[in-house]
Amino acid sequence: MPRRTANILESMHLMNTGQILRESIRLVLLHPTHFHSISIFLFSPLPVSLFLSHLLIHHFPQMPSSTITTTYHLIGYPLPNLLSKTILHIIISFPSSITFSLLGRAATVQAVSDSYNGIQLHRRRLLMRSGAAWIKLLHTTFWEFCIILCFFGGLVISLAAMPEMVQKWGIVLGLLGIPFCVAFAHLMIVGNLAKVLSVLESECYGLESLLRAKNLMDGRRQTALAMALLSNMGFRLVECVFELRICMGICLWEVPVLVSMYSMVLVFDTIMNAVFYYACKP
Repeated sequence: MPRRTANILESMHLMNTGQILRESIRLVLLHPTHFHSISIFLFSPLPVSLFLSHLLIHHFPQMPSSTITTTYHLIGYPLPNLLSKTILHIIISFPSSITFSLLGRAATVQAVSDSYNGIQLHRRRLLMRSGAAWIKLLHTTFWEFCIILCFFGGLVISLAAMPEMVQKWGIVLGLLGIPFCVAFAHLMIVGNLAKVLSVLESECYGLESLLRAKNLMDGRRQTALAMALLSNMGFRLVECVFELRICMGICLWEVPVLVSMYSMVLVFDTIMNAVFYYACKP
């Protein structure tokens, strides 16, 4: 096993998206108990809060409308209904995303690192080390949130300053939204890689980890975007199933199944980012 791992590490810089996907599956099958435990005990609060927000919006449809009204009074321009729902999802899932989710990311990255270094995985050691890395991850997440906030703030202010242009040239703005989405996706993949850096490199966190992640993934942006697309498809698929079951009448036993599915997608996404880190590392 150590020899096989050494051979994999030597050839990692040649990996494309498909090979990173296969390597991530290999790691999950190599340590299924540890990764499943991480998904249940650390990642599951995030999908629980996310599904709770979907449930609240479904039963109280006036909540997005109140958000639209509030933003209209603040900036003089009403937000789209989809964006107002997204804001509600973020607010409700925010506490779990900066606590249990970050701990789960740290534990998953540490598990991948231990696997490559030939260290036997131990639950208690993983939990203690993830707790030590949590502050650094929080620092990195704070800077990522500030950049995203400035990013969206600039967009909203621009739209609010040109309401007539929004009405007359909606198609043109729609076309301009394509590079905006690509830039936002790029920002997200840099943030994911920066979180891996914050866990594995002791002195690198916060804004420094974001800058280092941007430089580290030079020449591999297409691979990172393809990985992000696969992960987002998995997340959205589980969310769509949950929304469909809410509309049709969800059974009690289906909730833990969907929570477990979403948690495993979170684990798998983190594993792929950790493998991508080793693929980019010189």
